[in-house]
Amino acid sequence: SMKSTTRSVKMADTTVLKLRPKAPMICHSSDTVLGVSQMLASKRGDAAIITDSSGGLAGIITDTDVTRRVVAKKLPPSSTRVSDVMTANPTCVSSSDSATDALVTMVENRFRHLPVTDDNGSIVGILDIAKCLNDAITKLEKQKDKSSSAAEDAVKQMASLQGAGGAQAAALQQLLGPLLSQAFGGQSSPTLRTILAGKLSTIASPGTNLQEVGSMMAEARKAALVVDNGKLIGIFGFKDMMTRAIAKELPLELTSVSTVMTPNPESVSPDTTVLEALQIMHDNRFLTLPVCEDNGRVLGVVDVMDCVYASGGADGWRSIFASAMECDDITDTASVHSTHKSVKSVTGGGS
Repeated sequence: SMKSTTRSVKMADTTVLKLRPKAPMICHSSDTVLGVSQMLASKRGDAAIITDSSGGLAGIITDTDVTRRVVAKKLPPSSTRVSDVMTANPTCVSSSDSATDALVTMVENRFRHLPVTDDNGSIVGILDIAKCLNDAITKLEKQKDKSSSAAEDAVKQMASLQGAGGAQAAALQQLLGPLLSQAFGGQSSPTLRTILAGKLSTIASPGTNLQEVGSMMAEARKAALVVDNGKLIGIFGFKDMMTRAIAKELPLELTSVSTVMTPNPESVSPDTTVLEALQIMHDNRFLTLPVCEDNGRVLGVVDVMDCVYASGGADGWRSIFASAMECDDITDTASVHSTHKSVKSVTGGGS
């Protein structure tokens, strides 16, 4: 259940519309997985809203679902109806709901996507937590540039006087540092090594076929890392599976992952903190980040969602998203909506 927090009237004005939901990519429940994959590939999308015969919301399907529920189960994309593999009755938010509540709902439930309806229940958009996070960080950065205050300089000076390690001083200066340590009660950000401990690995050799790779990705819910002689040479994610393999009707068992992977991806050290990783992903618009030891040994892969959950609880994110909203120009707020709108909870999960 949502905690109702007392917010200023200005916050009450900040509705889901302010998050600029993406236009929904809409398919019909009788469409095939192949058809939906091809439509998403042509529009560079990663999630489709599925409607029923009356035009109402029936479900949602994402690139991850295609690997987990079609590829890994060896279903034929050209004859499998999307209605058989979608998430039915997903959680939605109304465009007039509180933006911060919607984002916290996504964090708490691990939804990457959340459909947005108007007050009549028609689908008008879709929120993508990765895009919302990027937008929030960008706003906070702009705000920070505006108010590069004396206080901040004092913090930097203290850091250098106390001889804090270069990395620590950099972390202090980092955009999210002060906000996050405040939001998450001063605990330091965990490293990627910590959050990868005990996770299933998704390492494939260049010759591994896409059927095997898909099964591995589905089980770990992670992109595949292609490793040759101990070195990372490529990455292959859920969107790649949908757009480069399924949409193109490649024979999965006969296609080596090396022929469709993204070669030579950037990687980071396992000693990178979760906050640094979020910043790197934001700066480079990455959704996933391979993690390699200094000697090149491949440890695993983290995604935006891992970093969001690992860096603190929903209340911390609530204050960060709220701060980002407040950076917005107050002039373009919509009419005042009731502050007590809560997120409509619909049975079933999101995706």
